Amino acid sequence: MNSAFGQQLEYRWKPGQKFSYDVKIVVDAVDEVVTYQGMTHYTVVTLGPDQSTVTYRGGLTESKRQKNAGGNRVPFGPPGFGGPPSPFSRPTFAGKTQTSNKITITTRGEVLAMEGDSQLPYLLGNVSLLPFELLPDGPKRTWEDDSGIAITKREQSNSPFGSFGPRGAFGPFGQDNKESVQTAGERSTYQLGKRTGKLALVNKSYQLSTPKSNENRTYLIQGKGTWTFDCDENVPQSSSMQMVLSVASGNQTNRIPIAIQYSRVSAEILAEMKADADKRAAEAARMAAEKKAFAEKPLTAAEKAKTLAALETGMEVQRVEVLNQLALKTPADRDPEIVAAISKLINHPQKGTAIAADKALRQWSPDYAKRMKLAKSYQGPSPVGSTGLVVESTTPLYVGQLVQAQRPRRGSFWRAARVKELLADGQVKLAFLTWGKENDRDTVAVSRRMIQLAPPELAQPAAPAVLPAANPANAAMRTWSDVTGRFKIQAEFDSLEDGKVRLRRADGKLLAPLPLEKLSAADRAFVEQQQAEDDNPFRVE
Repeated sequence: MNSAFGQQLEYRWKPGQKFSYDVKIVVDAVDEVVTYQGMTHYTVVTLGPDQSTVTYRGGLTESKRQKNAGGNRVPFGPPGFGGPPSPFSRPTFAGKTQTSNKITITTRGEVLAMEGDSQLPYLLGNVSLLPFELLPDGPKRTWEDDSGIAITKREQSNSPFGSFGPRGAFGPFGQDNKESVQTAGERSTYQLGKRTGKLALVNKSYQLSTPKSNENRTYLIQGKGTWTFDCDENVPQSSSMQMVLSVASGNQTNRIPIAIQYSRVSAEILAEMKADADKRAAEAARMAAEKKAFAEKPLTAAEKAKTLAALETGMEVQRVEVLNQLALKTPADRDPEIVAAISKLINHPQKGTAIAADKALRQWSPDYAKRMKLAKSYQGPSPVGSTGLVVESTTPLYVGQLVQAQRPRRGSFWRAARVKELLADGQVKLAFLTWGKENDRDTVAVSRRMIQLAPPELAQPAAPAVLPAANPANAAMRTWSDVTGRFKIQAEFDSLEDGKVRLRRADGKLLAPLPLEKLSAADRAFVEQQQAEDDNPFRVE
């Protein structure tokens, strides 16, 4: 037994036991103050003679406050450095999101296994392991833990993470792929203080350090504080630690103070928080139901007449207000008179009316909403879905026409482009679009086999009265594809004999006979059409 407490300090829990903490971490970085704050929750799921398994859920929200607007930047350091990438700035730290872990821990606090990840920046380890400190293995007033660990980092982001000790604020289970490893030493020292009621006070000092290196940044964390333990329920009660993280590179060293605090949340406060959350959820559900009922409720005859009058003869403010109300509607039966009245305002000279009409018509006209969505997708630069509308050597194209095309040496994705010029050699000069704008660096000449027509529903610039003729030299040429779609060739149809197709390349050479069934469905239909024309006694020579 420990004479200081009259009992051995151990993590001995009950099945289903729950405990929660309010966590706050403040990092006084070089040019900003970063705060991580949130709730963490634990539930005991299995018990053994010397170990238990608990589930964790929770996460901390990150907020930042800049110290100096436009101040001088340092050559390295935390977020905001002006030099190499920050080792603490990667966005994928799981501890900054709501996540869950499963932890297997001994009665002394040794972490045996952990499923999941809850890493935090600044070498703070897994937030899910934050409350658990190592307990003495007998009646000792002082004890320590001295271990060697590894800091891993991804070379592309220069971000260290991974194992930072087996417990406390420095958990061992980073989930990222290791690219390089930097060794570190970690030491925690504990000293029993006084006991007040059921709470035992423990004084803690901590140090983590990496060896000096000419190739890597070196890290040193030093700090001390207090940790309290609830001896009745055998759970951590609270902690307050003041740390300093020193990051050195060459002759430059930055010192980053870090304050870590957490305290257990009582069952009464948790119940109040749950009741408040339930109340907010009920209010949100009520408002959502009201909004849904309003959206689905059809206009009465009086409302329709008032709406049409406002859209046709109303003042600007009145029109916009009515259009905004219509935009909140999702009627099952779209009234054609309302749709027609909104449509007239799409190109209204007053911008406010035109914008409000666009929003309203998207709700009242599914066809219009589909066309607008399609038009947005053809602004670029994201890929668009393949239409399969192959551009043949004889397919008419015109300058200004929107098409989809594959960019040379950029993969098989189809992207929005605008026809800039029809070249004499049969190629087409295209300008690939970025947010609707052309870029000279994205203007290239491509062969027709790399172009497909845009969907017919897409609004196009006005075509010329007479479309330019295709290159006569290549009039019979077309793109042929095998049944898998993997292989294509530009050639002209020569003949069909005994179920085998002969194709002729542009250089005049015949290809080896190809079984008809190995061609794509479109090509087989083309061959059948050619045969039908050959059998026609009235065909034009």
